[in-house]
Amino acid sequence: MKKILTSLLLSALLLGPSTTAFAQEQVSLGVVGDDYEQVWLYVAEKAAEEEIELDVILLTDFNIPNISLADGTLDLNAFQHDVFLENWNKENDGDLVTIGYTVAVPTRIYSEKYDSLDDLPDGAKIAVNNAPTSLSYNLQTLEKAGLISLGDTGELLPTPDDVVDNPKNIEFIEVDAANIPAIVPDVDAAFIDNSFLGATNFQPSDAIYVFGDTAETINIARVNNIAARAEDADNETYLKIVELYQQEDVAEVIKDVTNGGSIPAWDIVREAQEKAAEDAE
Repeated sequence: MKKILTSLLLSALLLGPSTTAFAQEQVSLGVVGDDYEQVWLYVAEKAAEEEIELDVILLTDFNIPNISLADGTLDLNAFQHDVFLENWNKENDGDLVTIGYTVAVPTRIYSEKYDSLDDLPDGAKIAVNNAPTSLSYNLQTLEKAGLISLGDTGELLPTPDDVVDNPKNIEFIEVDAANIPAIVPDVDAAFIDNSFLGATNFQPSDAIYVFGDTAETINIARVNNIAARAEDADNETYLKIVELYQQEDVAEVIKDVTNGGSIPAWDIVREAQEKAAEDAE
């Protein structure tokens, strides 16, 4: 990052005040994941046409983007959902905010043995992600699918101990997300994160159950966002970048780059928000 900033400063000094370089606004944005970097590099090309120099910085550690945004090293980041952001703010006394939504990664269940959840036998083994937030969401997904019922856990994340009705006597095999692909042959079905799908022969379209890809099922709190510091929530340049991202040509790039694993979410979020507002009236 220091090299990038030094290079920009040196370029500005060499170009001098009479060049058009100073007409461009410079914005740094941190991302995590090669696929999302590709999408943002495409957006950066669009931004250049609007006299915005969008510097897309690929990061490999999920802890860095928010720290760098909070301390001013980055202007924006795009790698997390609202649950992650709110938890980070709480733990770090932060004031980062969502200024736009990007993609959703629906929860998908795969199986080498069955074509539908209805086909699962009594005592079926289902591999679930053992990370607390993911485990809870996997269980909630199974509840939405009608396979189990969960008790009221209040503000606590549900665990298999909170299952109060389990007609098929499903056995939950708790495994680290990265290791789930390896045990697919040994279970009847498995929740596989899109990040690890490359370790299998599955494509996103092979999922036997999908949850979170419609306005009726999407969990807005788990849709990836574009984050800024609270003081910059209304920054016109940053909002222009959001606008450039939330367009149909970018939606096509997302689908192509992620092979359909991630879905453009801004229209679905808007539809879900409008529906929630109507229901509240």
